[in-house]
Amino acid sequence: MENLTEAKQIIADSKNVYLITSEEPEAITSTLALFYTLKNLGKNVNLIIDALPENLKFLAPSIDFISYPKNFVVSIPSNVAQISQIYYEKNSDALKIHLTLENGNIKKDNIAFYFSEAKPDLIITVGVKDYQKELSSRLNSFGFLLESPIINVDNNQENQKFGKINLIGANSLTEIVLTLIKDAGETLIKREPALCLLSGLVFYTQNFKNKLSADVFQAASELMKAGASLENITNNIKTI
Repeated sequence: MENLTEAKQIIADSKNVYLITSEEPEAITSTLALFYTLKNLGKNVNLIIDALPENLKFLAPSIDFISYPKNFVVSIPSNVAQISQIYYEKNSDALKIHLTLENGNIKKDNIAFYFSEAKPDLIITVGVKDYQKELSSRLNSFGFLLESPIINVDNNQENQKFGKINLIGANSLTEIVLTLIKDAGETLIKREPALCLLSGLVFYTQNFKNKLSADVFQAASELMKAGASLENITNNIKTI
């Protein structure tokens, strides 16, 4: 696959990495595999996802598994209102922030909410066809992600190739990510990412009923040898 050498180098040079996935199950499982792998490589990794689907939660043992931006900002323009005092109260039900206005009038539309983090060294998108279009509803909160270099991983031939590096293949997302992981230095796939990737193949092939090829079976065999249990996956993913 073209650009793998460049992708390997930028991953090696990056310390803080953000992962962004589409909502497709195979994209989510492939992204989780990347999450585990980058953690194993000593990277600081954040996964941008609203919530894991119920049938994929077995791939993430605890809620603490998923990192998320922690610095949340509430912004009120000074030309709308001047704030003279601020305090908060917190109990088991809610956190309330109290503002005392010196002058002006605040409306809901005046208040902006967003995460404020250092710009990451690298963003990896998986299964995202058009970065700006598909993520427009989220970028207001994650504006710090703009202008960082992107590795764009997809198997949709209509992909807009928005990345600094575009890994666009004709096979499954799982196989593309497996190749990327191995090329990035994880020649021996560990159990956790292997389980995620084999789950991706289950989604891609509809439990090995369609889109079958020698490459798919070779990848499945490699992942099972790494410790991924097909029985565990099919017991948890019951909607295919």
